[in-house]
Amino acid sequence: MASLSRKVDVHHHIVPDFYKQVLSGIDLSAKILYPSWSPEASLAFMNEHQIDTAILSLSAPGATIAGSRDNVRDLVRKWNDYASGLCAAHPKRFGFFAALPGLDDLEGAMSEIRYVFQSLKADGVTLFTSYGGQYLGAKAFEPVWAELDKFHAVVHVHPNHSFAAPFTTPFLPQPFIDYPHETARTASDLVLSGRKRQFPSCKVILSHAGGTLPYLADRITILSATIFAGILDAEHSPQGSEQVMTDLKSFYFDLALGGSPTVLDLLINWAPHDHILYGSDFPFAGGAAERFNATLEGYRMDGQIKKMCYQANALDLFPRLRLHDQ
Repeated sequence: MASLSRKVDVHHHIVPDFYKQVLSGIDLSAKILYPSWSPEASLAFMNEHQIDTAILSLSAPGATIAGSRDNVRDLVRKWNDYASGLCAAHPKRFGFFAALPGLDDLEGAMSEIRYVFQSLKADGVTLFTSYGGQYLGAKAFEPVWAELDKFHAVVHVHPNHSFAAPFTTPFLPQPFIDYPHETARTASDLVLSGRKRQFPSCKVILSHAGGTLPYLADRITILSATIFAGILDAEHSPQGSEQVMTDLKSFYFDLALGGSPTVLDLLINWAPHDHILYGSDFPFAGGAAERFNATLEGYRMDGQIKKMCYQANALDLFPRLRLHDQ
């Protein structure tokens, strides 16, 4: 097989020991999803798969598992300082998406946004698909988006457990089916609420090839234009099917766990090629990461498009990485 192209990995998780200690207090089914991790393991994976730089992030369930508001804020600050330290130690290899408290803690979220951009120079932030039973387009979260917009933030959206999908069977853990749906739900909410159009300086990356959004985009576009005709927020919400589709395509899409031919065919034919980014989902994907990397490399993709997805698009999104690329 030909050598893998150089990459920027925008979906690369870290699981520090202090975070795993917090996880030890939740149920066993959730802990099974958390593998062992170390900075050395990340670097070894990156070297094996020719990844120049990985943008580090916190995976679901996020810092809200710490319980009280103060504990959550403390865990977020500890994680951000830790990630920033890794970047300082390996400035050419690591960047990071900062963690935030739950958005229902507006004061804590706004304070942490200012801290991570002004003091830590974070590359962006991670938001989860919902907080307190509300998706990211909720009016209650508008101040957070306004603050992120001031910093021209890159926002990496990662799915978390659906508040609308109760446990059904051990053979259907939420990452199998519900996570892709949660991504589509919150993306649609951002568009139809007008939040995506209201804060255009935020560049929003959807995990896992956008979940089910590319598959459902036409359905969402046609039905919303019919059902919501004349009743959406005239100031910010898209008006008509063409604007809805334009806004759905304005997201960025990472390829974590999305390297199968079926998904790639759909995404490449639907999404703008300059909005597709490489992602590994290390270390959660385990052996699946190897399979997705192999199928992605073997996929018959135009060489220029592959270069864009693997590296060039990320260099445009994170200009500081160009300094290390020279």
